Amino acid sequence: AESGNLPLAASELQKIIETFSGTDAATEAVVTLNQVRMVNGQSELAVVSLQEYLKTNPKKVYKVPAQGLLGEALENAGRPEEAGAAYLGAAEDAEVDYLKAQYLLSAARAYANAGKVEEAVKALQTIIDKYPKTTALTEARVRLAELTQGRMTLAK
Repeated sequence: AESGNLPLAASELQKIIETFSGTDAATEAVVTLNQVRMVNGQSELAVVSLQEYLKTNPKKVYKVPAQGLLGEALENAGRPEEAGAAYLGAAEDAEVDYLKAQYLLSAARAYANAGKVEEAVKALQTIIDKYPKTTALTEARVRLAELTQGRMTLAK
């Protein structure tokens, strides 16, 4: 993939997935394969593949990045409301605050793009309330002020 031969990379990743099914290497290959698909402009294929993968209830260490990648693929496919839900899932399952906050920022962006302002505001307010020590705090405050046109009082 790094050398630019994305079709070969996809083929080799597919072989790893099929040959070593159930191993950590195969699980990592699923996420990487879908990253390659997105680079190739195959966001819809990545969406379907990631949704199927997430139905297998993978370990959180693989589930969280897969949910985040699903959010990106859904956004690229023009499905921002579904992307927001995927990002929220990633935020919920992430185990460290900075990742939770980053996924919440992504959820807010996706929901705002879908016209779901209430959901976007809720995601941003969660960052302000629960993750004030993360680097996402400043952006959350700015985005919240933009969405509410300064009507909300920003806590903390």
